[in-house]
Amino acid sequence: MKLHELKIESSYAWEKINGRKPFEIRLNDRDYKVGDIVHYKCTNWIANDLIADKYYKIIYITDYMQKDNYIVFTEKEMKEIK
Repeated sequence: MKLHELKIESSYAWEKINGRKPFEIRLNDRDYKVGDIVHYKCTNWIANDLIADKYYKIIYITDYMQKDNYIVFTEKEMKEIK
């Protein structure tokens, strides 16, 4: 299990904070795996204050219909870090 620190644009961060965006489309340059943990940092300080204390666990990964070296992963917010 790895911890991935990722940047996120504020428009996407708001959707994630509100539970409407449980997925990411990303370049697979970090060797993402199911079970890895994702932590986001946003340049918008208001959104960052709300997302900075949240951690997400990757629960599904696919590369179906994606550009080369891109994946889609689904994640679930974790209640606590273990």
